Amino acid sequence: MTPMKREMNLISRPVHVLMLCAALLVGQGIFAAPARAQANAEAPEKVWIDGRAEPGIDPDAPLRFSSLANLAAELSPAVVNLIVTYDAGSAHAGIFGAPQRKSRRLAQGSGFIIHPDGYILTNYHVVNGADEVKVRLLDKSEFDGHIVGVDPQTDVALLKIEAKQKLEAIALGDSAHLRAGEHVLAIGNPMGLSHTVTTGIISALDRRDLGIQEENYVDFIQTDASINPGNSGGPLISLSGEVIGINTAINRHGQGIGFAIPIRVVKTILPHLAKTGYVVRSWLGVRVQPLDMRLANSFGLESATGAVVTEVVAESPAARGGLKVGDVVLGFDNDSLDSGVSLRWLSSTAGAGRVVDIDVLRDGERRTLAVKMGKLPDQTIPKIPGRQARVASTNLHPEFGVEVEPLTRSLADELGASGHRGVVVTKVGTRSSANIAGLRRKDVIIEVGNAEVADSSEFDNALNSIVEGQFVRLKVLRDGYVVYLAVRK
Repeated sequence: MTPMKREMNLISRPVHVLMLCAALLVGQGIFAAPARAQANAEAPEKVWIDGRAEPGIDPDAPLRFSSLANLAAELSPAVVNLIVTYDAGSAHAGIFGAPQRKSRRLAQGSGFIIHPDGYILTNYHVVNGADEVKVRLLDKSEFDGHIVGVDPQTDVALLKIEAKQKLEAIALGDSAHLRAGEHVLAIGNPMGLSHTVTTGIISALDRRDLGIQEENYVDFIQTDASINPGNSGGPLISLSGEVIGINTAINRHGQGIGFAIPIRVVKTILPHLAKTGYVVRSWLGVRVQPLDMRLANSFGLESATGAVVTEVVAESPAARGGLKVGDVVLGFDNDSLDSGVSLRWLSSTAGAGRVVDIDVLRDGERRTLAVKMGKLPDQTIPKIPGRQARVASTNLHPEFGVEVEPLTRSLADELGASGHRGVVVTKVGTRSSANIAGLRRKDVIIEVGNAEVADSSEFDNALNSIVEGQFVRLKVLRDGYVVYLAVRK
């Protein structure tokens, strides 16, 4: 673990809320990607507004303090303070590592309105484990904040408030073409000081391996704009008046060293958070390491752009698509692996079930492989306070009287079903037809009739094809052995 990783701190209040200690393994790459989300009739097609055509401040004009003041005044109404209540026994409170009294704790963070209907962006770590979220606007009005969706891997959360009137919203810009040295503003709630405005520059781009996240999906923007505990979730704003990042972490032993999540990352996952509440990720199934110049030259490359494959997981999408150890990945889905564009992130936005072209260098020759992305095994579905996520991981089937969940690798090993795909029975109703037929909890259903079922969705489809009142044959794995059961629908 590097000194930087020991010194990183997320910046919700209080200051000691989440000291980061997770080291990231260089070259680790079991890649994951968002899949298409289920529809949510309550969510609009797009829950944010895009950047405006005319910039707030001409970047080529002389910078005046009055210009910054006007920009801050214009955008501050879209920035909110978050007052978060945690039970002493919640996951958030337990992070402190000391015995907790049976009481409630308060923490504060920041957020910003991205749609006039009341959609708000913030950090996941600000609301993780929250019992209650209050949203306070610039005019001191308060609303109950409802958590719509979260993505722990990128530390992003989407909230919503219900207001009678349309709200001031701030546009989301494009962080793909930023340059070090550009001026930025940060607006937030440091130490509980409402709508504090600070300015600075972009100090650097593409900061990675900071220990801020369990998964290294994000290359961060570094800024020297003053941010402190309570700024978490607030906007980092360009002179065009658009959000280019979410302020997330600081180096607590340094000065003027803060980090923000690039807004391009956030815009990629926002539709999924709005529709399903979380991001379903897909799987490529390789480990890679980045190239340096010496290694690049050894492969006959003139620049250190790309990643060399060090492991291909058996039976993974990568293996089925023909990737091999020693391949140098140069492009993914028509994107080149230039500096600051990692294979991990490109694959994480590909989508499960999509076929993508992967450009590789093998034995000195360039070739393109077509790889169909698969679903990430053993994905943990985040808990969303106040909202039951629309997931297919748990399904109640009243016609059978059973509940099932997907068969993960760990469950398969535990239940003697290694190498199989199916669904696990988690509950059987006492008077149900399934119970009468002999179906048991922990049975693994691998076929319904003649149809193989790899997940809950396929299980649903197979059941729907059976006429009510008919018997359907189930192929079940029980303690490692195959059992057939006939169940009346």
